[in-house]
Amino acid sequence: MSLYWRRTNFAGALAGMLGGAGMVFLWHEVISGFGGVFAVYELLPAFLFSMLCIVVVSLLTAKPEEEVLEEFDHYMEADC
Repeated sequence: MSLYWRRTNFAGALAGMLGGAGMVFLWHEVISGFGGVFAVYELLPAFLFSMLCIVVVSLLTAKPEEEVLEEFDHYMEADC
């Protein structure tokens, strides 16, 4: 997310890492035991939950400093 969404901040990235790791454990140990559609590999739901955590926490906390946003824009323009 930090490579493609300029609003991602430290708190959002940290929440995404912790949320994704927690979901891997929860899905593998608890939810996948229900079987059926819940028997998917745990990285898919963990990835989706991690992205959700990043977006929600980044939007609820302070946006990155202007200097960081300018650097992000600079590198995004260089790729085009």
